[in-house]
Amino acid sequence: MPQNLEKKLEILRQFPLKERKFAKTRTNLTSAFLSELETKTFEEIKIKDLCQMAEVSEPTFYNYFPEKGDLILHYIQIWSLQVSVFANEKKLSESGFGILSALFRYTAKESKKNPRILLEIISFQAKTKKPIQINRLTVAERVLLFPDTSGIENLAADGIEGIIQKALAVAAKNGELPKSTNWQSFSLSIASCFFGIPILAFQLNQNLEKLWLDSLQYLWLGAGGKIEN
Repeated sequence: MPQNLEKKLEILRQFPLKERKFAKTRTNLTSAFLSELETKTFEEIKIKDLCQMAEVSEPTFYNYFPEKGDLILHYIQIWSLQVSVFANEKKLSESGFGILSALFRYTAKESKKNPRILLEIISFQAKTKKPIQINRLTVAERVLLFPDTSGIENLAADGIEGIIQKALAVAAKNGELPKSTNWQSFSLSIASCFFGIPILAFQLNQNLEKLWLDSLQYLWLGAGGKIEN
């Protein structure tokens, strides 16, 4: 048995059986979903195929994810937690600009492995008419995903909106942006950058990370912000 798997199983034993099963099943179904996204669109993916891959029944699937789209929402939670881990590791979490640069840098890095995932998330959010409600990651899920990360249970995993709001709150506290900043408008500008730039980058075959970071710097300095070296 691989050493990392042994460690995960050992750490998970601290949780009740029900919590362990919940964490492993949700994680396995989402992993199967991401694997299918490598070659299929969201619409082409079948729940029965995901259940086969994760070795659960279809009725069991609906106990964890009432709709197929909930798999994307679950992955957004995992991805935003990964951004928080990345920001901490790169020592970027103490500034608003640093948090946003971590968001773009990490997501660009991951999108190189499978560009379809990012585009499917953008498409899903564009098509979704009802308010998005995310079931929060449990502590057991966090530990299963990051067994080597100390304090993983306390790191933020609130999706793109949560990351942007946290970044701007830190920026306001640090005085990185003028007090006169229209925070709501600036937040929308950052979100537009996040969702719009990838479409152009993939269409024009440009470097996504560079386009994102250049656009972020342009928006930040244009708003009168400060960037610490």
